[in-house]
Amino acid sequence: MEVKCEILTPLFIGCGDEYTPLDYFIEDGKAKIVNLEKVIANLKDIEKINYISQLIMSNISGNRSEINVKELLESVGLNPEDKNYIIREIECEIKSDSRTRVKKFINQNNMYYIPGSSIKGAIRTAYVFNYYYNGRIKELLNILANREISFDEKGKVIVENAISKKISEDFFKYLIVSDSISLDGEEFKFINTKRWNFRTKRFGVKVDVEAMTKGTFNIKIKIDDKFFEEIGKKLKISYKIKDEEEKFEKLKEICNNFSKAVVEFELKRNNPVYVEGFYERLLADINKNDAIYLNLGFGGGFLTKTIYPLLWKYDKGNKNFRMIKSIFLALSGRNKNLKNAWLKANSYLDFPTTKTVYFKNDSAVAPMGWIRMEMVK
Repeated sequence: MEVKCEILTPLFIGCGDEYTPLDYFIEDGKAKIVNLEKVIANLKDIEKINYISQLIMSNISGNRSEINVKELLESVGLNPEDKNYIIREIECEIKSDSRTRVKKFINQNNMYYIPGSSIKGAIRTAYVFNYYYNGRIKELLNILANREISFDEKGKVIVENAISKKISEDFFKYLIVSDSISLDGEEFKFINTKRWNFRTKRFGVKVDVEAMTKGTFNIKIKIDDKFFEEIGKKLKISYKIKDEEEKFEKLKEICNNFSKAVVEFELKRNNPVYVEGFYERLLADINKNDAIYLNLGFGGGFLTKTIYPLLWKYDKGNKNFRMIKSIFLALSGRNKNLKNAWLKANSYLDFPTTKTVYFKNDSAVAPMGWIRMEMVK
């Protein structure tokens, strides 16, 4: 089936690399990406090459460059606007005098794409949520309470218990999601994100990223009949699915059950006003049940995004919170920040303590990475 995906809030999927000030400069609201290696390779003057090297070295403070690529090229009489050097231009919300590093969006040969694995991973997470919420909370609590499983391994074990420890028995092999077919012409920007602290109601660490801020992209999803057969066995539900449309509807049910719980959880917390407004609109859209809604990209781990909303939704009266708190305190180990956060927690809503949000014009505008998916008929 072909599925159309729409960006609802800025989406960032990283590749582990960054732009430094030696890769770009900002002018007239645009970041201009320069191929410095090509510039140096084309220089015939060894003295200019040595001068550039010395200038770079003398302007590095810690892990930060105090000079940008425009200033570098101008210092040896080169035109930074030369189209032979500029790889591309991108809209930019970062201040023009910034010397910041910017996390790169995943790309191949300088072409952006959305990995099918990111969407498949989000669907997988939604299934895991449904698995435990449907009468298997005790299984989850037993895993969380097991001190022989390290904190870092908890997420892995929770997923394996809901699916399988054996790769050969992982029924998600029957769900195939393609990479995005094309992102040509869609809107990408350099944007600011900040960490919102729910306890202090203040913004903290700033991270600048290259994000997809508007637009749509299409993907292909192939669902073998065995996928829902295996889910049915796990959830003890009999699925009788006739066609692709019914498969999409069932996938929608799994994903939106999870997304709705996440949004309801967030609406109980002290989010910035515009972020809360977005969540209110999103919840209304999810309740219409006319599309799949998923959250992709960075900003929290598996336990943060999945387990805390699940425990909160299950334990409405906070009856089990003291037990949960004691489990996570024990799991905190030598992580002082994590331990202190749990010591101060009085309910599920007190954790996680921070959240990454899109920050523009000195305000938090929206959470990151929400998309809408509908089947192309």
